[in-house]
Amino acid sequence: MKIITLGKTGDQPFKITGIGVSKTHATVTIDDYGRWILADCNSTNGTFVRNESTGELMRVGPEGMQISEMTFIVLGADNSAGCCFYAKQLVSPGDYVDEHLYMRNKKLEFDQEEEKVARNAKRVRITIFVIMLAFTIGTIIWQILDESATKMMFNFYRGISLLTMGATTFYDAQGKRSKIIKKRKLFSQCPNPECDRKLTSDEIENLKCGRCQK
Repeated sequence: MKIITLGKTGDQPFKITGIGVSKTHATVTIDDYGRWILADCNSTNGTFVRNESTGELMRVGPEGMQISEMTFIVLGADNSAGCCFYAKQLVSPGDYVDEHLYMRNKKLEFDQEEEKVARNAKRVRITIFVIMLAFTIGTIIWQILDESATKMMFNFYRGISLLTMGATTFYDAQGKRSKIIKKRKLFSQCPNPECDRKLTSDEIENLKCGRCQK
């Protein structure tokens, strides 16, 4: 069994200097069966792991939580005041290949999500256009046959406006894109524990941080 202490005075294989990290912040225990347990040491600002589905941070208590080598750990905060790293760095320091490949795969997932939103938004626009065209042609024919149908024309255009508003509300493409962009940022942290930079899309694609070159 191996116990790794995390913090400013911890024995992790990298330096931690963030003001929001305690001297003895957390521990990672790797038992004889290869199971990893992360536990908080009653730190001031807490220990967190990232939910790999939503990107949100989940707090870890003193009772501990089972993690894996690719679990993203946050001590204190996910900025310069804290320290963020993948658990793999505790046993393979300086090797960021797996982390970068993981981030690129997540980027691909987000790219596909955005493409799906764009396709669905296009389908909604085409559907609205077809409905408007059909009703317009039908109303024009009706007006030719019945000159008193002017009032019906007004009601038709009012109905089309309501239909357009309803379709936009039902499928908020812009809102969906904003959520994807926000989620992207949660998975863009540089894997180097000593660098708090959020990587750009190009850096993730190129498997290297532009600042620390890791």
